[in-house]
Amino acid sequence: MSIRDLLYTDFDGTAVDDPDDVILDALDDPRYRQRIAPLTAILQDASNTPYDRFLACCALTSWAEPAGYRAVAEATKAGDKTVWYRELIDRRFSVDETFSQLAGAVRISGDFATDNSTEQERATALVALIGVADQFYFDWQLAAAIDNSTAGSARDEIAATVRRGIAALTQGKPPAFDLGAQLAELARSMTTVDEQLAVQLGYELARVDSSPSTLIRLTPIASQGMSPESRSFGTYLATIGDEQVQAAISQLREDRIE
Repeated sequence: MSIRDLLYTDFDGTAVDDPDDVILDALDDPRYRQRIAPLTAILQDASNTPYDRFLACCALTSWAEPAGYRAVAEATKAGDKTVWYRELIDRRFSVDETFSQLAGAVRISGDFATDNSTEQERATALVALIGVADQFYFDWQLAAAIDNSTAGSARDEIAATVRRGIAALTQGKPPAFDLGAQLAELARSMTTVDEQLAVQLGYELARVDSSPSTLIRLTPIASQGMSPESRSFGTYLATIGDEQVQAAISQLREDRIE
């Protein structure tokens, strides 16, 4: 079966324009299981096009299949040598978008992983993605995939990645996307599991990148945190930020009072 049969045709046999339609339809249609084996074959066969293999990986990962998770982890090891690297390009930054899409697939896979008892494989793939988030573009997808359980188990990896990214910003060697904003999302993900670390990472990042996009993404640390340190961090952000950041902090304070 071809990738068109498997991801451009829904479970009733109707052609679709977007593979995501088929991938997401699997949430409510167990017939997706009939496509796991042929998609695995496409993923693992080097004679298939890189993009077809990428789509197969996204589907299998979204459905919490071990083959998909393994391919995600392998992609992080290969980095820019991954066979499908730059098969998708982000329009805003003109950088590779495949890692972002893989993170989105891991995010989607949460419920499937519980049903398939592949939570550990999912966690391994997510930690692998976190480990390269100082190098590759993830937009919001990676942070959105990190829940409290994952944040706790990946605490050290998240902190190490944020600090490697801060070093890149400090040395003037950032990648061609908004790395500061991406690191801020990772720091924020720690707030509910290690508030002190989230605040610490927030300060470290804000001292080297005070752009509005970064500071806005750090404000949830102040809003979600319960400690005096978190509130002090909010004051710090308002002090160094522009009007947009100051407005966000003011709104957070109003929400706390309510």
